[in-house]
Amino acid sequence: MIFKNMINMQLMMFLFMGVGYYVRKKEIVGTEGRMNMIDLCLNVTLPFNVFHSFLRDWDWNLFISCGMILLFSIGFNLISIGFSSVLYRKETENKQKTLRYGTIISNSGFFGNPMIEGIYGSDGLLYASLFMLPVRIVMWTVGMAVFLKGKKNEAWKNVLTNPCLVAIYLGVLVMISEVQLPTFLQNTITGISNCNTPISMMLIGMMLAEVNPKGLIDRTVIFYTAIRLLVIPAVIFVVMMPFAIDPMLRGITVIMAGMPAPITTALLSAKYGGDEKYATGMIFFSTILSMVTLPLWCLLV
Repeated sequence: MIFKNMINMQLMMFLFMGVGYYVRKKEIVGTEGRMNMIDLCLNVTLPFNVFHSFLRDWDWNLFISCGMILLFSIGFNLISIGFSSVLYRKETENKQKTLRYGTIISNSGFFGNPMIEGIYGSDGLLYASLFMLPVRIVMWTVGMAVFLKGKKNEAWKNVLTNPCLVAIYLGVLVMISEVQLPTFLQNTITGISNCNTPISMMLIGMMLAEVNPKGLIDRTVIFYTAIRLLVIPAVIFVVMMPFAIDPMLRGITVIMAGMPAPITTALLSAKYGGDEKYATGMIFFSTILSMVTLPLWCLLV
């Protein structure tokens, strides 16, 4: 059943991406419009989606599961940081920045949350949102440190005020306090939350429409993609296998670990001296291949 949900979710996301690809190719949405849509997604629809996952009755049995998923996320981040530190040392400095960041951070937010919600429902989205808490902290600290030296205070400010993290703070507060929101407010939150998956996937399609893959894919990109989509989730799967872990938590951890390169790889590379074109190749190749590897991971877990 879960594998069937994964296939249906993949096909739906592929169609959303196809729509995004079409509207960008036809210039229905331009480059500036796409950038504005990214801001809309990161600052509005994704935080609402995260907050919506906490609109449930609090069950103290969730406390243990929530703690476990946070520990799994921390483990995933440590493994990713470890791989990024020892790989790519022979690459040029600007490519090394891009490759290291793309190894530390995956496309879990844009791609992962909607996929987990489609496979496991609202319970899965709750755990996926919590899984993203350490990921976002690492993204704005260790991830940014790949491009920037110093500015720790600014990095931590970005962490604490990130809209998705604020949504988690508020969501946990509402869930534990069992506050009943007015119907009109709940419907508004639900409506905006439901926009997140189509907008996120259409954005990836728009981004792919701007990519000319010719000359962007070399041995290092292929090697990076294998690390991002296969090796890191495989290490996590093997580590978790001997333990009696809730299959949903194991599945969420492995699937989130096997996500492709994030869009921010290209954005930050362009802004902070990485290799933007190389980042685009990483995103293009890993995203396309993830359409094959993610269903396989789902079948395995």
